[in-house]
Amino acid sequence: MRGRLWVSLAALTLLTGCGARSELGERPLAVATTKPCSMLTAQQAGELGLVSARSDASGFPREGRAQSPTTCYWADSEGTTFDLQLHKDDEAVKTVLREGDKDGRVRGYPAGELEINTKSCRYYLAPADDHYLVFQIVANNKPEGACALGRKAAEVVLGNIPAG
Repeated sequence: MRGRLWVSLAALTLLTGCGARSELGERPLAVATTKPCSMLTAQQAGELGLVSARSDASGFPREGRAQSPTTCYWADSEGTTFDLQLHKDDEAVKTVLREGDKDGRVRGYPAGELEINTKSCRYYLAPADDHYLVFQIVANNKPEGACALGRKAAEVVLGNIPAG
């Protein structure tokens, strides 16, 4: 009897999808309801060597058409610029893996980086099935390179996005 019950529960789990893990590791995050300017605290940005979070002239991140990103900008006094963009895309994981030339994972979430040169990088991260983040960095004063800053920022940002 116990064997039949276990087999029945296993079959039910497979049919309903319960317990199935997506490509997003443990769980998708509520990135769609989290504004990019709140994804890094002032202290965290400072620890990454960034200051002066800003958005457009209204003080809010730019909102555009459905496929346009919502963006927050940081900079420092030595020429580094750091943009964090939120994109809606029903195939976010595929987009992240297609755009980056070096694929990987950050805390179990799909990530990819596209190093334009040692001072310029786009770092992609998919913390949800239908949204992804792009960290666009021009780092004139970072000896470790722009993509290294993107990887560090991705780790920090994931800790600031609530579970979905």
